[in-house]
Amino acid sequence: MEKMFDVDANINDLMLMLTDKYRKYTSNDHSSISVEKAQQLMDSILYCINGYLNSVNVDSNSITTSDYNSANALYERGLELEKENFSYAKELLINIKNTALKIDNMSYQDTIFGGLDIFFKKYDVLYAAHETPADIDYQLCFEVIDCTGVEYILKYLEQLYIENIFCNKFDEKDIKALLMGYNQDYRVMLLNFFEVVLQNILGLELISSDILRLNIYAEDRLILQEMLENLDLFELQDKLLIALDSILDKLDIKDYGQVEYAKKATIKISYDIKHCISIKKIDKIFITSDYTKDEVASTYKDGVQMSSKELRKFISEMQECRFTSDKIAMIKSSVHSLRDLIDVLDTCIWDDEYVEVFKLLSQVELDILCQIVVSDMAMGYKLSELKPWQREFLNFEK
Repeated sequence: MEKMFDVDANINDLMLMLTDKYRKYTSNDHSSISVEKAQQLMDSILYCINGYLNSVNVDSNSITTSDYNSANALYERGLELEKENFSYAKELLINIKNTALKIDNMSYQDTIFGGLDIFFKKYDVLYAAHETPADIDYQLCFEVIDCTGVEYILKYLEQLYIENIFCNKFDEKDIKALLMGYNQDYRVMLLNFFEVVLQNILGLELISSDILRLNIYAEDRLILQEMLENLDLFELQDKLLIALDSILDKLDIKDYGQVEYAKKATIKISYDIKHCISIKKIDKIFITSDYTKDEVASTYKDGVQMSSKELRKFISEMQECRFTSDKIAMIKSSVHSLRDLIDVLDTCIWDDEYVEVFKLLSQVELDILCQIVVSDMAMGYKLSELKPWQREFLNFEK
């Protein structure tokens, strides 16, 4: 149970601490600060104190300083704890970037290679320890609730790392095809890779099929429907947990945290399976992968490239061109290679012009550009470090 510091019983100590914090924040400037800023400073103090108290074994749910030296001593211990959490979270983000999937889902890539970095640039443990300055869109299997600041970020990262490690047991090409089968708009959807993967491999394990293939065929769903439709929820959960034990053994997953996370996720998924079976919509939970786009992209043949001299001349003429319509006409008549077009995007196209160029491309060409952007982000490029056309491409409705 979460323990909370008794503010009323320690108000005198807290006010002295607030005065000292205010003095340091303003560098001894005696001008007044707003009520909102004072409240922020107090919230930051209490965040560190409560964070420390919840990290140690204390029987009472409401804590005074009777068992400790002072409120300030509790704060200093809490501040040190949050600094340690910050350092650990920073290391964890590096590991997450190293294990990130090269899957072109905008919320996933933006969160890992952009939104989370914001936190480590803007977090202020001294004066706003309770705040969470981050831009996080990617949905985990379990939402992080009831915490803020670095404690929120740490829990989010720990869960995301577990999900990444699990998904890395499978071929990215197969995960991408599974997501495509789940929804063709998976690139712009808020969805969770781990959950989609886990529910399919649970189905595959139940019918004794190869879990590494990820793909569930229509005939597999018929078997699963017949196998599961007469089970009550508890029987279904028991069956799924037995299947999970076998899956974890096959994937050589033994870490306690990862095992417990997968068990908890399996229980969550059981409710969705039960519902989909009851309404005869089992295809919404056990997905058939869609490899068609990968097959088309793999057979794509680029057009004839210009020579280096021709490309330099074309770029020079494009740079002198003032009107977007003229640039588009030049691209249509002279650029026949996606490689050449990327050079043009790098050097001659600006602002609203990007969208007009993207509109010229086929879906396969858009998919290839998307793979280029995702690959750069997976290599560690931050959003701010991407080329202008790459940032615009992420916002383009493909």
